[in-house]
Amino acid sequence: MTSKGMSGVAYACGGTTGQKKLPRAPEYNLPLETVVRIALTCIYIALEFKAPFVRKIQPEELWLYRNPRTDSYVPLTMLWPIVLGVPGLAFTLHYLRTRDRQELRCTVLAFTLGLGLNGVITNTVKIAVGRPRPDFFWRCFPDGVLNDELHCTGKDMRALIDGRKSFPSGHSSFAFVGLGFLTWYLIGKLHLMNERGRGRSVRVIAAGLPLFAATMIAISRTCDYHHHWQDVTVGSLIGIVLSYLCYRQYFPAFSDRNCHVPYALLDATPSSPNRVKRAQPQPAGGTAPNTPAHRPTHYEARAQDDEQEQDSDTETRRLLSSSPAEQKEAKWI
Repeated sequence: MTSKGMSGVAYACGGTTGQKKLPRAPEYNLPLETVVRIALTCIYIALEFKAPFVRKIQPEELWLYRNPRTDSYVPLTMLWPIVLGVPGLAFTLHYLRTRDRQELRCTVLAFTLGLGLNGVITNTVKIAVGRPRPDFFWRCFPDGVLNDELHCTGKDMRALIDGRKSFPSGHSSFAFVGLGFLTWYLIGKLHLMNERGRGRSVRVIAAGLPLFAATMIAISRTCDYHHHWQDVTVGSLIGIVLSYLCYRQYFPAFSDRNCHVPYALLDATPSSPNRVKRAQPQPAGGTAPNTPAHRPTHYEARAQDDEQEQDSDTETRRLLSSSPAEQKEAKWI
């Protein structure tokens, strides 16, 4: 009674389950995703020129804003190459090793989504809050002379507008959304959170270096008196949360054995034991169809090696838990 319509689908974990299908890998609308990121970038640039809320300053709180004006320890000409260049270099090096365009596309989509969302959110909050910077007094009163109404006498309007955009720190949020994403990327590629790579000190240090660099950039914003510590803290949280959220939109959890593979490639990649794997159905005649030879991809080859390693470990555990007679027989074999 075998027929094509009633034949079950065989699974690697054993047994058949009729016509049940697995969730397919997501298909991304690349033109739409590109338009979204361009729109976020345009909104971010437009918000850069918006005037912030003018918050009233009380005389008793002026001491918070009397810090000296200094140059940035990490100017924008240094920040952008770090935030964009360092992760971009890591993505490029990995692509040169794997030659996988689909994975590179997913990585760039996740990374750019985090940057765009971070820019819009950070600038929107800056404009809405309008908190003065620690050096705002000298922007407002360059000669150091106060007046009773506390009306600014400074003529540099650009410095005055920028002086009311302290909360949250843009340097901190961009440092953590860019370098934080690189940390998540390295954790996934190096398998730091699952049995394949945990316990390797060199890998831990390599993955933690981007977060350390982002932390130092954030701290520098309090040392040059451009931000209060609250600005830096909230900006860092915004960046790290967005980087993880956008990373997980395209990559599995770190505890997954295939955490290094994007969702878009998991459907075509042999899976881990905790994932159900689909096998090719056999024709009714029992002969394999004449199909061209398939060359394993980089991820398929690695997954096959992992499965062989798992089979060997399973056999070893079975022998260790067997009776002495079976162990003796296995030893002679």
